[in-house]
Amino acid sequence: MEVNDIEEMTIRDFFSICEKDGGQYQVDTPDGWKNINFLVKKKNKEGCHLWIGDHELKCSVSHKILTDDGWKAAEEVKEQDKIETRNGVKKVIAKEFIGEIDTFDLQVDSEESRYYSNDVVSHNCGKSLVCKAISNAWHMPLLRLDFGRLFGSLVGDSEKNAREAIKLAEAVAPSILWIDEIEKAISGVASSGRSDGGTTSRVLSTFLTWMQEKTSSVFVVATANDHQTIPPEFLRAGRFDEIFFVDLPNKDEREEIFTVLLRLRNIDTTKLNIPKLAERSENYSGAEIEKGIDNAMLVGFREDKRDIGTDDIVKALGEFKTLFEMRKGDFEELREWADSQCVKANFDEVIKVSHGLSTDRDLDL
Repeated sequence: MEVNDIEEMTIRDFFSICEKDGGQYQVDTPDGWKNINFLVKKKNKEGCHLWIGDHELKCSVSHKILTDDGWKAAEEVKEQDKIETRNGVKKVIAKEFIGEIDTFDLQVDSEESRYYSNDVVSHNCGKSLVCKAISNAWHMPLLRLDFGRLFGSLVGDSEKNAREAIKLAEAVAPSILWIDEIEKAISGVASSGRSDGGTTSRVLSTFLTWMQEKTSSVFVVATANDHQTIPPEFLRAGRFDEIFFVDLPNKDEREEIFTVLLRLRNIDTTKLNIPKLAERSENYSGAEIEKGIDNAMLVGFREDKRDIGTDDIVKALGEFKTLFEMRKGDFEELREWADSQCVKANFDEVIKVSHGLSTDRDLDL
């Protein structure tokens, strides 16, 4: 069955098609029909409902939507914000938080993972995509563990659920077990004895013992936003082989980011001074660079749809504060911690390793 022949389908039907062996299915994106690389079910996510012109969009609060102010999470979108749709720019008429819903993430053959959600330009991307990329590269099933759903209301339920989750991961080995936002799940370990009778501590202990002693081919990957709330015993050697730190992009990386993002927007990079843009965007993240480009394009569109130049992007980059400017102290503290605790995953470090040169720390390879 060709996807192009289907006008509408339910989410359940969509999953049933994508899960069939040997199927090659596509999704409609602003850049044409693209192959689906990753598809991950997500249960009990906080959701919201947006009414945008003639369209309705029900999604998780973290779902990314293209607005006239760049990419925004759905929870950040406000009434009267302008949203990019298949039929042009539309205003958000109303917004409603709807509690927990079942949703999904997908990634397509596009650098930005853009696609249409009820005719609204959307995407899903971030650190979680690394886990999906590992699964795709190694041709192993990806299992996502929601730590919060392990905890039951009856005594002993939580520990039983933890053992069953481990048993399932081992049953499909070789596999990849992805623990998403791990710091939120185990942040209450320190007060577990007082707040939940030690349940969190016992569940964590079950996983720590398994990670230390396991002989099955289960590769464990965890993502986190705040390392400070993760207990040190969870990170010690023998449980996770390595901790990777991705810093803000350096000049060479920023040049590549500008080149990729501009090409995706069909902008001729030979007419722009890419080195100058990289120089003027020091301490900008990839998302902030993308916002600067999109803002410059909106200015060009308003001014008789003219092509944008280097100065337009430089000006757009200077019109908002970066996260680094607002949280410089946090960045410095995080970098200081990463210097001694992590393998740096930025471009200059990768080049050193690939050429057999020494890095800032010795690696056992």
